[in-house]
Formats: sequence, C-alpha cells, structure tokens
Amino acid sequence: MAEIRIIERQRNWSFGLTEAAQRSELLVMLAQRQISARYRQMLLGVFWAALEPLGQLLMLTLVFGFLLRVDTGGYPYPLFAFAGLTAWWLFSRNLLAVASCLQDNISLISKVYFPRLILALSASVKELFDIVIMLVLLLSVATIYGYTPTAKALVLFPLLLFAALLSLGLGLWLASLMVRFRDVRPMLALILQAGMYASPILYSPALVPERFQFYYQLNPMYWVVELSRWGLLDKPLTITSSFYWSLLLSISVIASGLLVFSATEKMAVDVQ
Repeated sequence: MAEIRIIERQRNWSFGLTEAAQRSELLVMLAQRQISARYRQMLLGVFWAALEPLGQLLMLTLVFGFLLRVDTGGYPYPLFAFAGLTAWWLFSRNLLAVASCLQDNISLISKVYFPRLILALSASVKELFDIVIMLVLLLSVATIYGYTPTAKALVLFPLLLFAALLSLGLGLWLASLMVRFRDVRPMLALILQAGMYASPILYSPALVPERFQFYYQLNPMYWVVELSRWGLLDKPLTITSSFYWSLLLSISVIASGLLVFSATEKMAVDVQ
C-alpha cells in the first residue's frame, strides 16, 4: 500500500513569503497563464493594454480638460492626467485582482495545497506586465508634448512598485473576506472609483483648501501621483510631515496584509 504523506503548511514569521519564493516556478507559470488568458481570442491582443487606457484618457481629457477646464498649473492636461492615472490604474487594478485571487481560484485551492500567496503575487505580476506598456506610452506622450524624460523620470519605477505593494497589502486584507461575502467586489469597485477623485489625479492638489492639506496628503497615492509628476514634468513638490506619516501607514498596511492573509487564507476552502 502506498504511503500517504500529509503536507502541512510551515508556520513561521515569513507569512508565506519563504514558501512562495521556494515555488517561484509556479508563480511564473500562473502569471504567464493569467497574462495569456487576458488577451486570448482578442483581435488586437496585448494592444488592448494600450488602447483601453488611452480611450479612458481621451474621455477624461474631454470632460475635465476641455469642458470643465480644470487648472493644472500650466501643464498639458492629457499629460498631467496620464502621469497620475498610470499609477492609479496599477493600484486599482492590482487591488481588485489580489482581493479576488482566492475567489477566482476557489476550485484550484480546494483540490491541492500550495502557498496561496502565490495567487496574489501572480496577479500582481500580471498587472505589472500591463503597466510596462502604459509606462512606455506615458514617456512617449511626454516626449510629444516636449517633456523629454530625464534621469528624474527613473523615480517612476520605484513609485509604481510601491503602488503595486500597497495595493497588494490592501488586497490581501480583503481576499478571504471576498470569498465569504460576494458583495465585497462591487463595493470595492465603488470605493476605488471614489478614491480616484479623492486623489490628485484629474485635478491639481492646490484646489484643496490649505486647512485640509495635512489630512489630504495622508493618502499614500497623493505622494505617488505628485512624485510621478515631479519626476516626469519637473512639477515643484514640497515634502511635508504627511509624507512620513503616509509612508508609515503604507508599510503598516503591507505588513498587516501579509499577516491577515496568512491567518485567514484557509477560510476560502472552509467557506466553499
């Protein structure tokens, strides 16, 4: 009779990161599968990664740039908005993808054990793939408008990585909850829609009254967006105390997200 081995998850303070690193080939395979599935049977394939955001940018430019004539401090509105939207698109899409990673793969995780964190990480890799295409578009649009990228534009890379990590942390908080309560997904979509308008993406943060600036700047995406414009458009930026509080908040969200996901991921199978 064949020996039956029961493999249990290792309990340590790595919160699944060590196990995920040991199975990096599975992470790569899942990410490739998700990227392929997104563009399979699409006539334009990966070009949709460019056409979709460009279409949304055009619509927002018509509304906020031409009809409402939002003040951008003299910067071309399409470029001003695109510089903020690039990071926001990564943040919002990755948050939704990570939050739904357990729900979308419930049939898989109920049959075989592997580090569930790999599902969240592979979802993030998929979104980073799309954002690379958008980043190329952003730099191209900047060049067309006469803002040739300089060495300062390199700050975009760590900023986008930070946005991905922040959304990963928030998504890990919600992943197990989304399996138990299906209405979390539409609620999250609404919150993200509101969050876009609560961040200085489509308008200048100078429009926010001074007495609210400290609280307004506690939003981590405020700094991601404004630092992106600083690096690409050379837009003046003053680092305030809110920056450090926002950074501390972000680190706490990422670390606690890993902890919560590690403690609650088993709920996905139990709820099924």
